[in-house]
Amino acid sequence: MRDRKGRPGKLKAGIKYCGGCRPEFDRIAAVKEMKEALGEAIEMVRMDDEEADFILVVTGCKTACVDVESLPLKAKKYISSLSDARRVMEELANKTKT
Repeated sequence: MRDRKGRPGKLKAGIKYCGGCRPEFDRIAAVKEMKEALGEAIEMVRMDDEEADFILVVTGCKTACVDVESLPLKAKKYISSLSDARRVMEELANKTKT
């Protein structure tokens, strides 16, 4: 993704957390790690932000029972483990380089 001047553009990620009834990993720390690793390449915004490029649906376990029906019709990236978070982080890092 590039801006009008050909520079890498900033991605905007809406965040939707589950209720945390059975967390198997620290969801908030995982998102914080992603933000720190991606730095200025990404901005975390509210899930209903109209400018969000996609929504990170962060669930505490593989059940992923969070309601996504009410979310805006945007691409969604699901994170339900630390390995998912790292996979998405790598995918976003590659996307912001192009």
